[in-house]
Amino acid sequence: MIAKPRIDNMKERADTWQMELANIAWEFEETLKKSDLIGLNKKPDPKSWSVSEIIAHLIKVNTSYFPTFDNIISKEYKTPLIGKIPFLGRKMGELLLQAMSSSKKTKTFTEWIPNEKMYDQSLYDAFFNQQHELSSYVQQLEPFLGKKFMISSPATFLVVYGLDQAIEIILAHEKRHLEQVKLLLNDSVL
Repeated sequence: MIAKPRIDNMKERADTWQMELANIAWEFEETLKKSDLIGLNKKPDPKSWSVSEIIAHLIKVNTSYFPTFDNIISKEYKTPLIGKIPFLGRKMGELLLQAMSSSKKTKTFTEWIPNEKMYDQSLYDAFFNQQHELSSYVQQLEPFLGKKFMISSPATFLVVYGLDQAIEIILAHEKRHLEQVKLLLNDSVL
């Protein structure tokens, strides 16, 4: 694993994350435009998600963080009890980041499973709008970054990690699914 350069300035860190989000959105756009809606809704097999279902999943996961981000920005967020043990939270965050970097398939929480249906263009419009919204949140959260601020996962209060780690997890999750989408679309072209 290549070590990332240390960025002490939180504004620079937030800017870097926003650039990563923009790059991920651009890569998704370039990858998705190679296929039509029928191809994007096609499942490789009954137990796998279609490209559209992957996009719907990303929207569900990312937007599930927005209420937490809103509460942090408005200074109404209450750190969960388990979050008062920073070592435990950091460790959980590290484990989640490792899972996102692994090629091993993992199960998701029930609330993040996409609906099985035919999606239309509005799904993709919603995804790119949500990417802009996520980037805006990163900018608004900048004053809270680097302060060992602990949050609970939107899926379960039993999993906590740092706010900075949450953004890293979101980015790693998006990159993981971007690679999955590329593989699915390359396989369907062959």
